[in-house]
Amino acid sequence: MTALPGTADAEGWRRLHPLSPLLRGGIALIVIAGIIIANFRDRIIEVFFAGQLWESGELEGLVEEQDMIDFLVREGLLLLALGIVLGVIALIVLFSWIAWRFHTYRITDEAVEARSGVVFRNHRRAPLERIQSVNLQRPLLARALGLTKIEVLTAGTDGKVELAYLGHRDAKIVREQIVRQAATHTRVGRADVEGVPGAEEGGSAASGELQAPAPVGYGGYVYADANDKLTERAHDFIDVDVDPKAIVANTLVKVPAGRLLGSIALGWESIITVLILLAVIVLGATLTPEIIFGIIPLGIVMVSILFAQFNKGFNFTLSRSSDAVRTGAGLTATTTETIPFGRIHAIEARQPLMWRPLGWWKVRITMAGHSVSQGGQNSSQNLVLPVGFEADVVRVIATVLPGVDGEIEALRDGLSGAATDYLGAGPRAGWVLWWGRRRAGIRIEGLAGDISGSTLRIRRGALNRSLSLMPIVRAQSVQLRRPFMHRFLGLASVQAHTVLGPVRMEMRGLGLGAAQKMFDELEMTVLRVQGMDAAERAARGEVPEPVGTYTPEVQTPDQHTPETHAPDPRSSE
Repeated sequence: MTALPGTADAEGWRRLHPLSPLLRGGIALIVIAGIIIANFRDRIIEVFFAGQLWESGELEGLVEEQDMIDFLVREGLLLLALGIVLGVIALIVLFSWIAWRFHTYRITDEAVEARSGVVFRNHRRAPLERIQSVNLQRPLLARALGLTKIEVLTAGTDGKVELAYLGHRDAKIVREQIVRQAATHTRVGRADVEGVPGAEEGGSAASGELQAPAPVGYGGYVYADANDKLTERAHDFIDVDVDPKAIVANTLVKVPAGRLLGSIALGWESIITVLILLAVIVLGATLTPEIIFGIIPLGIVMVSILFAQFNKGFNFTLSRSSDAVRTGAGLTATTTETIPFGRIHAIEARQPLMWRPLGWWKVRITMAGHSVSQGGQNSSQNLVLPVGFEADVVRVIATVLPGVDGEIEALRDGLSGAATDYLGAGPRAGWVLWWGRRRAGIRIEGLAGDISGSTLRIRRGALNRSLSLMPIVRAQSVQLRRPFMHRFLGLASVQAHTVLGPVRMEMRGLGLGAAQKMFDELEMTVLRVQGMDAAERAARGEVPEPVGTYTPEVQTPDQHTPETHAPDPRSSE
């Protein structure tokens, strides 16, 4: 058993890496150094190239040129200016040191906590049972210094605890500890950790703080010993573990760079960019040539967008351990996201039109707190597969939703098959679904077997095909609604609400009678599944025991209103 990195005080608080202020605010030092170097550039040229410049006569021009240094020397203020610069640097170093001394973190058997600030104190706390994912982020400068930032995301709005920064290997140890404890809370609750793999290694110390597991690498393999410090730093910079067998053994999906480039080139962003460029060129050739200059800013913006997609998806890998699913990607800045099992609220496999001949799909997810805490719904941040074949999609879905791992053929049927047993769109749905009417369908899977693992599945799309899945236990409410065109055509829409995210669980264009029956079935399934889940959690001591037992009643179509919500019997996570 290896202790967490750093030295803890009596209450278990530990400090971050001493260089962390440089990345969190000490960039001002680099700016000051740049200003000084810029003003001393002529003096540097004089020192190293004085002979050649005197012969060519160029040095006389440099000497006559007036700059800040000449002015300070002439006025006798050079020593005073140097003193001011050194004083400013000393103040920055002092304040950074004070900020580092007051920025601490700890991991207890209850939560991950971080404290910062001197005048205005800030204390953030992430309960282990509410942790949605644990991310490692490594900007380019952080990679060069061997540092890594840990982001602990929870289900609340702006629910994020940051540990910025730790040494790269120390950050991996801390991440493994957080993920293991979060998974322990998910499976058995605090009162019963006996028999859970890894629970013994994560036991409480005398101070009440958890001990870290042994230093592990990719998928739980122990780090191999580097030959020297230079080799160790090289491995940390390129962000791979030393043991290549660990990568092969634990990686479920890996995206080659060529396939990623091809997917970007065939994506809608690239196609729209090419069409706009062609239109501008044609208009410039036929109307006014000056309009062609409009290509320059457009080209810069679109190239930036396309490079960002490549940068975020480069070297993408997805793996799993006993407690979590892990994704990693990035070129200049790398991000590793660790998602404990049971934290996915919805998942969607999507196939753009131009990817269809190649059989490519992408997969994205909805997680509590993931999009909200990072400033909005950014689909690139929710990707768990940038591009892959159908077999890769099935493998990813079966990994992040363990309850569907035995339904391979059912998943294939929903992705590209005939959609057996799916409830299709109504007879006049072509007016609202256009060409997507033939593919549209909705189904509740799992009613015949273990209902606790049942899922809602929705197929959509013509230009962009999609298959969305949501564990029934994650539903916040269900709704039957009839917008104006649906009412005019005798149709209705059924939607299951979950947390804010890119995956929308709604089936439009259903016949009114079929929609009402589907709503009834979905409502009763949600209440039964969530009632069973609440009872199981109460038995583990995680939540108070539910009062009463829900007995569903069959409703007739006359009892429906255009919008009806099924109550959620348990508190959302």
